[in-house]
Amino acid sequence: MPPGPVVSNASPLVGLSVVGHLELLREFYGEVWIPPAVWREVVESGADKAGSPEVAAAAATGWLRVADPVDRQLVAVAGAGLGAGEAEAIALALSSQAALLIIDEAKGRRRAMEYNLTLTGVVGILTQAAREGIIDTLQADLDHLRQAEFRISARLYHQALRAASPATN
Repeated sequence: MPPGPVVSNASPLVGLSVVGHLELLREFYGEVWIPPAVWREVVESGADKAGSPEVAAAAATGWLRVADPVDRQLVAVAGAGLGAGEAEAIALALSSQAALLIIDEAKGRRRAMEYNLTLTGVVGILTQAAREGIIDTLQADLDHLRQAEFRISARLYHQALRAASPATN
């Protein structure tokens, strides 16, 4: 596990829940922090949507923790032009000196890179799990995500499959 907290935005939580692999976060990182805006988006506002029951259950068991970024000015500055979840996730990662930020949205990833945060997303986590032999369903999972309207470019899709292939290791 990496030193420092691991922070996640909403879409990786939902995406991993959609394909039945939210537990990979616990397996890889032990504890994952999410800001209040992500909790509201996934569990409260998204109560009738994919990911909500899984995220609520993960929080109830204690490995998924809601943590406030506290510094509202940092949220405003780091998250300018982003959604509330992305803004708070980036601010929480910065203020907690997170080892990793799990985020999928391109605009949020670009902003996080401006702050030199270490990033991964749902495809990266699934690829790591496939490479480590934890899952053998990478292509099916990526296809399922696409069917659930997660945007995965053809380039990223094929890159993930190649990266998980034993022939390339």
